[in-house]
Amino acid sequence: MSKRCDLLTTEETCQLLQISRQTLYSWIELDKIKPWRKLGGRGAWFFFRNEALKAKNKKYLRVKNGTKK
Repeated sequence: MSKRCDLLTTEETCQLLQISRQTLYSWIELDKIKPWRKLGGRGAWFFFRNEALKAKNKKYLRVKNGTKK
């Protein structure tokens, strides 16, 4: 039995995670969240809801100037 996976836009993902768009892009670069696909000329990102929820349930340490806070 397969589980339904909803797709979220960048904006919807940011709202769900309560983070800014810039933070989301940083998380993508740091592999803290995996986007489903980047579509269109301007590169709109889409995410599976279950991937966003995984990221929401993880706790990340902030890093400033190379040192963990």
